[in-house]
Amino acid sequence: MTASWNPVEWLVEAFTEREKKRPGKPFHGGWNSMAGHLARSLVPRTRNPANPAPVVMQVTDRRLQLAYVSRARSFTGGPGPVEVGWSTDLRNVTWIRDRSDVVGGDHEIGFVDGSWCSVHFGGHGWSRMASAFPVRLSHLDQVPNPGWAAR
Repeated sequence: MTASWNPVEWLVEAFTEREKKRPGKPFHGGWNSMAGHLARSLVPRTRNPANPAPVVMQVTDRRLQLAYVSRARSFTGGPGPVEVGWSTDLRNVTWIRDRSDVVGGDHEIGFVDGSWCSVHFGGHGWSRMASAFPVRLSHLDQVPNPGWAAR
């Protein structure tokens, strides 16, 4: 009896093993939750999939929002146009948890509906980004129960 190599079986097994090794899910709460909306917005649809617009997360004293920065240069040579994407009132964010234990810059952002989404902060100054959020948790803290902030 000889063993045969089946590329389809190998591919399915590789994906299954990869999923087992992953440290966690990218978000919790379903696609219609606040985290699901954020997760969809972190990967914007574009007419040119080979050149997606970089996503910039902005945190103000009132809002958490995403902006998409065009890679195309303006006629003056400056950065291209910026388009505001997903946005929510900062009061809808209940916590942020540092997951640098998994990968430096990884964080989970929790919302009032009990959902949460994993994000990666990169670029210059990423280590200060979490300080803009009202409640910060360490990687040793458990994900809070959905109703904890209302207490």
